[in-house]
Amino acid sequence: MEDESAWVLKKDCSGVDTDSVKSFCFDSDSVALRIARMLPYALIILGSTVGNILVAFVVFRSRPMRKAINFFIVNMAMSDLLITLVYMPRVIGILLRGYEWLSEGIAGLVFCKLVYFIHETAVSVTIFSAICISGERFLAVVRPLKTLANGTKAARYLIALTWMISSLLRIPILIANKIGEHCGKVYCSLSLDEVFWPGSSVLYHKFNLIGMYATPMGVMIALYSATIFSLKRRSRPGNRVTTENTQATEMNRKVSRMVLVVTTAFILCWILYFIIAVLMSYDVKISCNILYLRLLFAHSNCALTPVLYALFSENYQREFRNVFWACLCLRRPRRRARTSERLGINERAWTVETIMECQL
Repeated sequence: MEDESAWVLKKDCSGVDTDSVKSFCFDSDSVALRIARMLPYALIILGSTVGNILVAFVVFRSRPMRKAINFFIVNMAMSDLLITLVYMPRVIGILLRGYEWLSEGIAGLVFCKLVYFIHETAVSVTIFSAICISGERFLAVVRPLKTLANGTKAARYLIALTWMISSLLRIPILIANKIGEHCGKVYCSLSLDEVFWPGSSVLYHKFNLIGMYATPMGVMIALYSATIFSLKRRSRPGNRVTTENTQATEMNRKVSRMVLVVTTAFILCWILYFIIAVLMSYDVKISCNILYLRLLFAHSNCALTPVLYALFSENYQREFRNVFWACLCLRRPRRRARTSERLGINERAWTVETIMECQL
C-alpha cells in the first residue's frame, strides 16, 4: 500500500497527476462500497486472529505435536498473526479514509516506518517458513532417522534465522519510508528512488518478485516433487515393506499432502501482490478494484491456512476438537452453578456430573 501512496503525492491539489492520470482510490467511495469492502476484511481479521492463535496453542499444549514441522507451522502462524494485528488495521483505515496517514510528527514517522517494515518482514518469514516446511518434509521421507534426532533443535535455530534474514532484507523500508504533506493531508510513502538512486524502486520490487517469491516457490516445488517421487518409489511392488514402514509412509504422505495444499494456497493468494508491486514501480496505472483485490487475496491467506490444517491434518482436527470440548466443559459448570443455587442442589453433585460428562 505504501507504493499506492506515492501515486497520491504525484498529484497536484486539483486531483490531476503531475506525471500521469491516476485516480484517488478509496477516499471518495460510497458508504455501501466501503462496507462491502470492509466486511471481508473483518472476517479475515477475526478468522486469522482466532485460527493462528489456536494453531500455536494446540502445538504447545500437546507434547506429541511438538515436532519440527509443527514448530515451523507455528512460526508461520505467528507471522500471519503479526500481519493481521499490525497491518490489516491500516488497510481498514485506507478503506475508510483513503491513503491519508492519520498521525504526523515523530510519532507519525515512526509508525510509518514500522507498520510497513513489520508487514514485509512477516511476509518474508512466512515464505522462509514454507521453505523450511518443504525441506523438513523432504528430509523426513529421505532421511527419517536423522530428522528425528536433530529436527526440533535445528528447527529452533532456523526459526530464529528466518526472522533475522527477513528483518535485514527489509531495512530499505525503514530507511526509505517517510511521511509528507500534500494538499493539506499527510501521507506515508516508500520513496526508494529519492532516498537511494533512480531506478532503485524497480530493482527492489523485482528482487521481491524473483528472490522472495519465484525462487522460493521453485525451491519448494522441487522439494515436494522429490518427496512425492520418493514416496511413490517406496510403494512400488517388489520393495521390501513392513507394517512399520507402511504406516510411516502413509503418515508422511498425509502430512506432505497437507503442506503441499498450504503451499499451493500461499502461491495463489500472494502472486497478485508481488506482480502488482513490480508494475507499480514502473508507474503502470492499476485500477482501485485491482489494488483492493491484491491485498484481499494476499491477506485472506492468513485466515485460510489454519482452516487447511483443520481440513487436511487429523492431528490438528483432534487437537482443535479437544480445545473446543475443553472450552465447552469450562463454561458448563458456571451455568449449572447458578441453577443449583436457585434450586438448592448440592454443589458437589453437579460438579462431579459435569466432570464425568467431559471425560466421556
